[in-house]
Amino acid sequence: MKRFLTYLIIVLIFFIIGLLMANFLLIPMVVRKGEEVSVPNVCNLPLDSATMVLKKAGLQSVVTERRYDQIIEQGRIIIQEPLPDTKVKKGRIINLSVSLGPEKIVVPALSGLEFAKAKQIIDRLGLMVGDIDTIFSDSIGEGRVIQTVPEPETEVKKGDAIKIILSKGILLKTPNLVGLKIDSAKVIIKNLNLILGSITEVEGTGEKGTIIVQNPQPDQLVNKGDTINLMVVK
Repeated sequence: MKRFLTYLIIVLIFFIIGLLMANFLLIPMVVRKGEEVSVPNVCNLPLDSATMVLKKAGLQSVVTERRYDQIIEQGRIIIQEPLPDTKVKKGRIINLSVSLGPEKIVVPALSGLEFAKAKQIIDRLGLMVGDIDTIFSDSIGEGRVIQTVPEPETEVKKGDAIKIILSKGILLKTPNLVGLKIDSAKVIIKNLNLILGSITEVEGTGEKGTIIVQNPQPDQLVNKGDTINLMVVK
């Protein structure tokens, strides 16, 4: 019986020592593990720097997504979760979204397309129509795209403006109408998409109604829709 009591006392002593050790050693460790910290702001930091800042704060990090962003540079943090200044337990994992930079878009080939169709393609790609210039062209019909700036196959950012150069059509030369009657001249002028202007009767040699002077003179460069004025024999 005495031996049993001795063993019992020894066990109790070790049990008490164990409780004391738990109270002074283990419990403080558990409490410290549950300590709260404020999440630092790592938005717009490079990924390596963000990871280091979080680690110093006693937090872990994981990249949960990589996506395009028009503002944040490639390799930097777009957003974090939990948000900055949130109180969390030490050791908490912070989810990070990393930027791939602005989305790159290849300028399409639009030469020869009508402006409305070209604009539709530009809009669909998330780009914008920028300045529009017009020049004459012997090969591209009026109102169609001659060229874009930047050129096709160039990489641009989403939302960038594309300059379009449209054709004004073929640059015309005025026909030689001298010696013709008004009716014949009207047909020629109309077929060339020019406009008949003033018809002035003047004294001159030749049959009445015959053209003796035109303005602009023959072989002058004119635009479609320009006016030709005539002088005819009175």
